[in-house]
Amino acid sequence: MRERIAKAGPGLLFLLPALILFVVFVVYPIVYNVQASTLRWDGVNPGVFIGLDNYADLFRDPVFHTALKNSALWIPLTIVPQALMGLLLALALNRGVFASTFYRALFFIPAILSPIVVGIVWQRIMDPFNGVLTEVGKATGLDWLGGNFLSDPSTAIFAVIAVNIWMWTGFSMLFYLAGLQLIDTSVLEAAKVDGASWWQTTTRIVFPLLKHTHLSLLLLGIIGSLKTFELVYVLTQGGPNHASEMLPTFAFQEAFQLQSVGYGSAISVVLIVVAVTASLSMVRVFGSGFITGEEKRK
Repeated sequence: MRERIAKAGPGLLFLLPALILFVVFVVYPIVYNVQASTLRWDGVNPGVFIGLDNYADLFRDPVFHTALKNSALWIPLTIVPQALMGLLLALALNRGVFASTFYRALFFIPAILSPIVVGIVWQRIMDPFNGVLTEVGKATGLDWLGGNFLSDPSTAIFAVIAVNIWMWTGFSMLFYLAGLQLIDTSVLEAAKVDGASWWQTTTRIVFPLLKHTHLSLLLLGIIGSLKTFELVYVLTQGGPNHASEMLPTFAFQEAFQLQSVGYGSAISVVLIVVAVTASLSMVRVFGSGFITGEEKRK
């Protein structure tokens, strides 16, 4: 035992800083949130223990139901278009088109911009009075482009989703480019020799070989969707009438604007549970995303 501890000692010392940071910035906030969710607390005065009452009120709250519905819409309506357009862009750029490096940088720029900046810019673009879309609509006769998308309860969440897709498609493209460059070219050449068309090669060989990239983007997309805050808050603040409310914006408003920190903490705890459950479910359904020894042998 002493020999094993002596051998593991240096490794543990190297891991210790990361473990300390993990405990301080991940474990402690989660424990603190769980404890705060059992209180009726305004964040200033001493809290009153109320057990699970915050959770009981939360599951009866229609705004919470709207936020869950919006999250359920957000996940497929952002992940699928982003992945599809990212894959198409990656396939095009991977074929060595002219100035491909420039296009890679151009498509990836939105992903490195601050969501706050992106929200402000798109708020101006979709301004129904003087926005770019309104002017384009007047010039082309497409008057519907001048609609008040962000202030209409029936379109607000979809307008924010469209902006999010624009912002993160380049990120998916970069992932797929990396995945495509890891594919053994001899496999593609063999398919070409056998007479496979571009469509057959892409759908029957390339797409399955990108399985681990699909899974990585799926997990990142789910986690990113559930924690979306800045873009929604800048564009709509969860409105109008909570039509574009997401769980993070709902928690923020309850905790910091309405000073119901205990209730906001309960929302945060539910958000953590939903995110972890969704991620573990995806891993269980689609696999861990790591290449096993058996797969390597195949």
